[in-house]
Amino acid sequence: MKNVKVILIGVALCATVFANARIEALGGDAGFWSGDRANAAIFPGSLNDASWLELGGVEGAPSASINWGEGTKWGLNFDAAGNNDWVNMSWAKDGMGLSVGFTSADDAAGTAPSGFDVAWGKEMSFGELGVGYMSADDGTGGDAVTNLWANWRGDLGFWVFDQAKANFSMGDNDMSLGFDLFTHVTPADGVDVLVAWGFGYESTTEDHSDGEGSAMWLPNALVAAEAAMTDWATVRGFVTQNHTMSCDDAGNDCGTGNWTEYGFGLGFGWQANNGSSINLDMTVGNNIFTDPVHVMTGQGSIGSIETTLSYTF
Repeated sequence: MKNVKVILIGVALCATVFANARIEALGGDAGFWSGDRANAAIFPGSLNDASWLELGGVEGAPSASINWGEGTKWGLNFDAAGNNDWVNMSWAKDGMGLSVGFTSADDAAGTAPSGFDVAWGKEMSFGELGVGYMSADDGTGGDAVTNLWANWRGDLGFWVFDQAKANFSMGDNDMSLGFDLFTHVTPADGVDVLVAWGFGYESTTEDHSDGEGSAMWLPNALVAAEAAMTDWATVRGFVTQNHTMSCDDAGNDCGTGNWTEYGFGLGFGWQANNGSSINLDMTVGNNIFTDPVHVMTGQGSIGSIETTLSYTF
């Protein structure tokens, strides 16, 4: 299916590499956590916020990102999963951020993927904005694919929520739209609880091998928590439940209903004398909580799926 090709090429061309275990352990959407470095991929203006060196996927599929500078920020990014990047870099100044990626290489499969992507973002009077465009050819002789996306986040008081975000993406034959209301609750010192509620919509056209299709989810609900156990250790977890309100697959009714996901993570952080910090974040299986003695004595696996090591300076 062409949409699968869009996703695969998009991963290979992504101008900013952020395989972030902290965000994965909190539900997988950096847009809900404005202070996290992974926001640079969806809101490039946040490149101005900090300097860092981040190593992702250190358990076997490594990626790296560095962002540094005073006043003007420069960044370079690397990803062993695609390993076809010719240039993958970023620039930020005065609240504005820009990232650019080019792919041009012969890969192990004998194909020659090529293309580019560009993303721009800035804090505006109406909120935070991020936009991007990608054009890519996977090197197999098929048609090139394109994708245009936009993200917005800002203050919006409604009911129990005080913030909102929206996303839009449109490819050659695919379109998606999402809107979320969310808030952060602090029930105790060192505890941050995210509560989010929103809707999503996706559609594909008849150019796909399995015909036209569309689906709508309302509501998409997410609860995620991050709690400091000590000044150097943090536990994280999330549960999300999305209700399929309507679904059509090539003229066939897919039905409605709920689907639920959950996940857990651990984080360890140390503060340096110069104010810098070192962090090790990982997603873990629930066996570390259901049978901690067995895991901590080495008799059971921690179940780590993703690990990120970062140095913020």
